[in-house]
Amino acid sequence: MIHREILDDGSIRLAKDGCSFVFRRLRPGAVLVTIAGRDTGGLGDAPLDELQTEIARYPPIDLYVDARDATFAAESVSDAWTRFFSANRARLRRVRILVGSPFVQLVVDVAKLFSRTGELIQIESDARRFDEAVAREAPAPARAPSQPGLARAVEPAAVASPAAGPAPAGAAAAGPASIRREVQADGAVRISNARCTYTFQRLRPGAVLVTIAGHDGGEFGEIPLDEVRREIARFGPVALFVDVRGVTVAAPSVSDAWTAFFAASRATISRVRILVGSKLLQLVVALSKEASRTGEMIQIDEDPARFQAALALETTPDRSSPRGPSRP
Repeated sequence: MIHREILDDGSIRLAKDGCSFVFRRLRPGAVLVTIAGRDTGGLGDAPLDELQTEIARYPPIDLYVDARDATFAAESVSDAWTRFFSANRARLRRVRILVGSPFVQLVVDVAKLFSRTGELIQIESDARRFDEAVAREAPAPARAPSQPGLARAVEPAAVASPAAGPAPAGAAAAGPASIRREVQADGAVRISNARCTYTFQRLRPGAVLVTIAGHDGGEFGEIPLDEVRREIARFGPVALFVDVRGVTVAAPSVSDAWTAFFAASRATISRVRILVGSKLLQLVVALSKEASRTGEMIQIDEDPARFQAALALETTPDRSSPRGPSRP
């Protein structure tokens, strides 16, 4: 049984049979994967599915793999990584792999050779040099914690696909900062922890209202953005309305994630209208708009009445009740 956890720093940990993978986004477009233990193949495609999801979000990516604590990899594991590298050559900017034993280095050498990716993959045996390269991508300490006790929430043990998002309503959760996902009576989707709430309401197919309230310290990671991505995948280009009047604090990582999302989604978002409630949030949104290089796609609104009027134009009159972007 595969265990999938979201750690306190937002990293994702997969574990089974004495092997663990920890996935940490250093920045949008750069990922650190830390592998420990004996990988006999029990995790199946789950680790590579996590990477495929990240590649789909912010291609092409810089991939860092810390395998210094990996002790064994089965032939099936090596074959899976070889196929992954070969299939994703165009969506990987570079791959840097730190090895800690001659056996693991041999496994990586074989994957590099048979993936026919040329110099895309760099094999590293100098831990200090590898850590410095990772640190340049993320100023914070980069090796993700791997102890189960640090987990913020435990998702369903059987992991079908990381794209499925957070645990469905009613799933077991641990700790005061656990993330919950609920489908409300009107069909809206509510994602929350002890400090912050995101509510997603479909106004019509292809138009979504996101209401955010509270202190978003970055604990949600990509979960809110994945809700929007699912709506895009279902209905094509969307009109996105975001009400942030109730936001008290947003961590820099949150702003960075939305900026990267807007930049990567220019072709799949028809327009964005954001209602702000304070000068500070207006500045944060304005900086995100500028950094995303999306031109006039994003409109910042300070007038609630005007924002509500725009929402009313999107709501189909004959719908008895709006539905959320997706059901679990």
